[in-house]
Amino acid sequence: MMEAKTRRLENNLVTLGTGVIAFGLWAFIKLILTVILLGSAYYEDAGEEDQLAVVISTWVIAVLTVLMYVWLGMSARAEGKGKRVKPVYLFFAGMICAYGFAMILLEAYYLITDFIDIDDPLILVITIFIDVTRMIFLIQLIYSSVALRKIRKQAKEEVKT
Repeated sequence: MMEAKTRRLENNLVTLGTGVIAFGLWAFIKLILTVILLGSAYYEDAGEEDQLAVVISTWVIAVLTVLMYVWLGMSARAEGKGKRVKPVYLFFAGMICAYGFAMILLEAYYLITDFIDIDDPLILVITIFIDVTRMIFLIQLIYSSVALRKIRKQAKEEVKT
C-alpha cells in the first residue's frame, strides 16, 4: 500500500515538474507580450535612456522568471525520480503561489471594474484561467513533495525498528 502511494506521488512530482516548466515558458511569453502590446504605456513618460532601461529590465526579469520555473520543475522531477533534493524549492514554490494568488485577485479586479482599457475581456479571462491552473499545479507540487517526504521518513523509521 505504501509503495503504491510512493510511486503515485513520485509520478505526480515528475508530471507536475514538467507542467511547472511549461508554465514558466507561459510566464515568459506573457511578460514579453504584455510589454509588446502595452509598450506605449511603459514608455510614455520615459526618455530614450529610460526606455532602454525598461527594455533591459523586462528581459532580465523574463529570463530570471523562466530560470526560476525551470529550477522548480527540475527539482520536482528529480525528487520524483528518487534523488535527494533540498526543500528550499518548496519555499520558492510557496512564494510564487502567494504572488500568483495576488495577481489572480488583481486580474479579477481589473476584469470586474474595467480598470484597464482592454478591447477583449476574454484575454483577461483566459489569463486568469491559466494563472489559476498554474496555482493548482504549484499547490499539488508542494502537497506531493511534502507527502512523499513524510512517507519516505516513515519508511526509514520502520526499517530502523
